[in-house]
Formats: sequence, structure tokens, C-alpha cells
Amino acid sequence: MFRKLAIATLLMMTCASGAWALSKGSSMFAVEFTDGSADLADLGSGFTIAGGDYIRPYSVPEVGVQGQYWYLMADDYALTLAAGVGLSRTTLEPANGSLPGAPDLKANTNSFNIRIGGDRVVRVGERAVLYGGPGVEFWSGKAKYEDFGITSTASYTGVSTKRFGFSARLGGTMLINPNFGLTSHVGHRFGRASVEELGAKTSWWASSFEGSMGFVFMYGGK
Repeated sequence: MFRKLAIATLLMMTCASGAWALSKGSSMFAVEFTDGSADLADLGSGFTIAGGDYIRPYSVPEVGVQGQYWYLMADDYALTLAAGVGLSRTTLEPANGSLPGAPDLKANTNSFNIRIGGDRVVRVGERAVLYGGPGVEFWSGKAKYEDFGITSTASYTGVSTKRFGFSARLGGTMLINPNFGLTSHVGHRFGRASVEELGAKTSWWASSFEGSMGFVFMYGGK
């Protein structure tokens, strides 16, 4: 649903008109809501084969917030930097007929990420800006499980999964006035994730779609 809203907003941006111009030395800063995927793996979610304990990876959707900055190195090219945090919460409730006192099971995830890249920037009319380009990013996250019976305690915090990868996105900005507007993008991530716990190691190729939507502030426009 979030990606559908982001795409709808992006399409609306192409219909805008107004009076802000991009130029070399201009910059934009955005505060955005995000969605994506958390790539996780813990020994508690693994399996045992031939006496060996292995970690099984899995992914869950996550939402978050991020700050994103563009600096125009030229009239149509920007250096970009983004950093954000993400989280998710899963609750499992027991079925009818379960043993009395069966608890609700909860799993919470939290993560952070940083991305640096380059965007081609194109004006559409006078108030709409389209941007898109590649970047590299680092992501790290972990999960906390409650009442899963993974250990003798009521909760268990997994170790951090690390993901290094590439991303590409297409987005746009619709200006409301010369200094403020709305922005949105959709993109795709591809990278290598890994986790290590109690000597067990797991690594895998991770791939997911992501998007954002938020507010943008303009600096240095003419």
C-alpha cells in the first residue's frame, strides 16, 4: 500500500507548475517516512542437521524514517546522502483450543541504514523535479523475540545482521512554495547479507523493493 501511494504521488508531481529553479550549488533536505525489508537471521530460528546447528535467514517488512540530502554538483547532477532507522512488530496470537495460558508471541525488529549515491536531476515545468540514480548502502538490524521459548528466559535478542549492497531509485519533488515541497521515490535494493552467532555463519544475497514519502526543504534556489 505504501509503495502504491508513493507511485501515485510521483505521478502527480509531473502536473505541477511554479517558480523555483535548480542550479549548481543548490541543495535539498528531506524528512521522509520509509518502507522496505529487514533481512534477519538468528540461531533460534535455525535448524539442526546431522548434529550441526545452522542459522536460517528470513525477511520481514519494516517501516521507518530517514533524512536525505542532495547537493547539486552541476545544474542536473546531485550528490546524495541518506540515513535512517527502521522497525517492525509481529504478534502471533494462539488459536482457539490452545493450552490455557498460551502467550501471545511477539517479535520486534530495529535497524539503521546509510546510503550515498548520485542522482540525475531533471526539471518538469517550474515546480516539479524528477530525480533518479544509483547508490551504495549499508544496513544493519536485529530482532527481539518475546515468549518464543528459544531460551530459558522470556525474551531473546538476536545478533545484528549486516547488509552491504547497491540500490537504484526514481523519485520526484512537487514544490508548494519556493522553499518547501513534497517528495517521494520508489527503488530496488540488491546486496549481500551476513550474520554470525555462536560460531555459526550464514550469508545470502538479499533483494527487495523500497520507497519513501515526505517533506523537502530547498536551499539556494533562484
